[in-house]
Amino acid sequence: MSASALAPGLARKVKKILEIKTESADLTNALKTLSSIYLDNTTGARRQLRSTIEQRGLQINEQFLQAAGSVTQALDDVQGHLDGLSASCAVITSALASAHATAAGLLADSDKAAKELAMLEGKRQAVEQFLDKYQLSPEEVSVLQAGRVGPEFFAALSRVRAIHEHCRGLLRGHHQRAGLELMDQMVAHQEAAYEHLCRWVQAECRSIGEYDAPEVDPTLTAAVTALRDRPVLFRYCAEEVAGARHGALFQRFIVALTRGGPGGLPRPIEIHAHDPRRYVADMLAWVHQALCGEREFVVALFGSGGGSSDDSRTASDSGADGTVSGQQQGAALAESASAAGELLTPAVLLDRIFESVCRPLRVRIEQVLMMSPPLLLCYQLGQLTLFYHSLVVNVLGSKAALSQTLGACGELANRTFLEQLRVFGERMLRTPPPPPPDLTPPTQVTQTLQLLSDIITAYEGSLQHSSIPTSSTNSEEPTAFSEGSVANIASAAVVTLDAILNAVLVPLLEMVKRSAEALSPDSPARLDDGGKLDPMAYRVYIINCMAACQATLAVRPAAAGWAHRIAGDINGQLESLVEQEAGRLLVRAALAEVLERLRLYQASSGVAGAAATALPAADPALSLPVLAEALRKFFVAISSPDALPEFAAIQSPRLRGAAVARVAGSLVAAYEQVYGLLSDPAAGYAEQGGSSSVKHTPAQVRTILGVI
Repeated sequence: MSASALAPGLARKVKKILEIKTESADLTNALKTLSSIYLDNTTGARRQLRSTIEQRGLQINEQFLQAAGSVTQALDDVQGHLDGLSASCAVITSALASAHATAAGLLADSDKAAKELAMLEGKRQAVEQFLDKYQLSPEEVSVLQAGRVGPEFFAALSRVRAIHEHCRGLLRGHHQRAGLELMDQMVAHQEAAYEHLCRWVQAECRSIGEYDAPEVDPTLTAAVTALRDRPVLFRYCAEEVAGARHGALFQRFIVALTRGGPGGLPRPIEIHAHDPRRYVADMLAWVHQALCGEREFVVALFGSGGGSSDDSRTASDSGADGTVSGQQQGAALAESASAAGELLTPAVLLDRIFESVCRPLRVRIEQVLMMSPPLLLCYQLGQLTLFYHSLVVNVLGSKAALSQTLGACGELANRTFLEQLRVFGERMLRTPPPPPPDLTPPTQVTQTLQLLSDIITAYEGSLQHSSIPTSSTNSEEPTAFSEGSVANIASAAVVTLDAILNAVLVPLLEMVKRSAEALSPDSPARLDDGGKLDPMAYRVYIINCMAACQATLAVRPAAAGWAHRIAGDINGQLESLVEQEAGRLLVRAALAEVLERLRLYQASSGVAGAAATALPAADPALSLPVLAEALRKFFVAISSPDALPEFAAIQSPRLRGAAVARVAGSLVAAYEQVYGLLSDPAAGYAEQGGSSSVKHTPAQVRTILGVI
């Protein structure tokens, strides 16, 4: 049956049922609730479904009314209580209103008192801050007055300086009178504290002077640092320290000289007075060691330098846990420092302390030098003294008494050394030794060279020679010995090695030349008493002496310049000796006259205007037979085993071999000159046979003489 055939009412119901959304939550909950009350699915039950549902709703409403009744009763009770509270509040409000009306005046007085209390509290805090900034506490005043030097004392003194600085701010404002009064109070406290501090430091310093190596108490260091703000008091304390250490150092030096250390160890210095070098070295070493110890003490007590007042005050404040730098007091302290003189530096204090040992030290060193010690010892003493002088100058400066004392002793040692050198040189020139028969260097030469070697060894081993200039290979050649040359170098404070070499070698070489005059054929002091004298002896003797000098100096880098010059002189003497011996051999071989004529011919042919047609072959003295015979005799002469001189008297094998080789070379050169003339077509010998007339060639002569 179609839907259009249904009755309109039924159609609406069906349509309504069909439009119901069965998946909605409300429908699902409703069906679940209906399932709980709809137990039997019968026809009667279905017909009474509405009635069942209405009865169920009625039961629920009745239960709600029963439950709400108790709640309503409770709310009525609460309302009753609220009404009671409202009545009580009204009573209290009326009571408070009446009380406020009666206490209004009291509250106004209380507010006024609170404001006055706050104002007074601010004033109290301002007064406390002022007192804390511009006044000392009773404890600080008692510490300054009691004079017990310690951290509390330095803290209170630093506080006084801080207050004094704060008062300057008052002077720049509208509270000048208060500032002046407070400054007067602080100045009084400060001066009293500084005076007590000065007396305490002086007492401590006097007790320190009794010890050899005192340890500096940090409290004493802080006290001395604080006194830098008062240059006059600081100077008093510094002079007290210098005076105490001055006397103690003198006593210690005398004890070290005469009695030695505790129990005799170390032994007394004067026990080595028989050994001048060790005696002087021990004294200077003791003084230097004492200087290092005293410098550590003075630097620990007074600081590493003079410094400024501001810096010293800052150091003392930091040591006493102060907080004020004090840099703004520089002007006033500079004025006080200028009025009391400059602050004593450690160098000045050490100078005053070591003034005590200057005189005994100088007297003893001068006594050693006045005993005319040997040359080497005198030089060693001078080097030793000047070395310690440089060490002392680095610590005390050049103007210190100890520096000047050591410098004067060093100059005296150098003057004594140079004077002895001058006398030594004059004695060598005054009495030159006779040459030994074997032409070796005489004893005076070997002794002088040994002395010079020892002096150079001392110079190279000295710690002072690095700052002293040495001789140079490019320096000027030494002049003849004179007294003025040594007198000029004697004025120098430091003796250079070049000056020593000049003072020794110049007279030594001059003495050798004067001694060699006894071997000269023309000398009236010749040694052969009219007999035959070896012509080589003069130069061989000089070469031997110079070779000994050169051998001594060649191994010394500091004397390289003189070794080079002497080597040049030896070479000159060797050339003269070779020329002399070669000439003698050429005379014996009858070739000297030929060579002389050749030289005359060459000289005449070189003169302007000489005849161009003049030939050597036309000269009877230079004819081919004459030259051939001369060359033959020359070859016969050199063919002899003992033709060449052996120069056995020359001590140096190297020089001896060089002399023989040079003589052989000179002979070969002479032979080649004549042989070459015969081979020259321009000489005119070609028509007569030329060099073919000579049996021996220059190569054969070279082979015989061993010339390569």
